[in-house]
Amino acid sequence: MKEPSADLLNRAFNYDRKSQLELYKLCFPILVAIARRYRTNEEDHVTLVNNAFIKIIQNLDKYKDAYFFSWIKRIMTNEVIDDYRRNKKYNTLFVHDALIESNDSVVSATEYEINDAFLQKIMLELPESTRIVFNLFAIDGYSHKEIGEQLGISEQTSKWHTKMARKKLKELFKLELEHETR
Repeated sequence: MKEPSADLLNRAFNYDRKSQLELYKLCFPILVAIARRYRTNEEDHVTLVNNAFIKIIQNLDKYKDAYFFSWIKRIMTNEVIDDYRRNKKYNTLFVHDALIESNDSVVSATEYEINDAFLQKIMLELPESTRIVFNLFAIDGYSHKEIGEQLGISEQTSKWHTKMARKKLKELFKLELEHETR
């Protein structure tokens, strides 16, 4: 996807409504894809996208010559975290503080012929707190330390959620493969 021009970004930052709409249309597919990884409800997707887009417009002056789409993905991920904090009593969800073995195996999507819809479907079957931690770690590339700081949990709790997500995903992949071979 082609990066937006500096002129478009400048006009959008200066509240030119047509430019903002053009930028919104450019950003929407990327932002909604991230929202769908974290939420199941279409209304929640749109709310997250709109909130993130407002932050994008308000902070365009802070955007420096990095990759624009990487920059907006980070804003969207932070919006998901902020939304989670606003709407949940997340401290009560993160109660397990177990020690984790550091050499867990990772389920590789390339081992299985799966499509995006299936992956999204099984990800949404994970408990919300586990899904958020796993998405932040495995997909968005946050470290366990960063996740802990963002969500107000320990590093070990973040690792525990990641381990539980991997275990559940392995089970779901196995069930799907068994179902397909029948």
